Amino acid sequence: MAELNIQERQAGDVTVLDMKGKITIGEGSVALRTAIRRMLEEGKKKILLNLAGVGYIDSSG
Repeated sequence: MAELNIQERQAGDVTVLDMKGKITIGEGSVALRTAIRRMLEEGKKKILLNLAGVGYIDSSG
């Protein structure tokens, strides 16, 4: 698992982000932050983060 891969899907009125890879300071956190900001700008308020495919989360910062 190298970079963070994010797939977006709808489950009713909930937007689900299925993530695979690593969430690290830098590229992974920027990708996640960008995806969430975009959804909020689109008016989506119910967001579920599916971390089942994430093998590592950086604890920096």
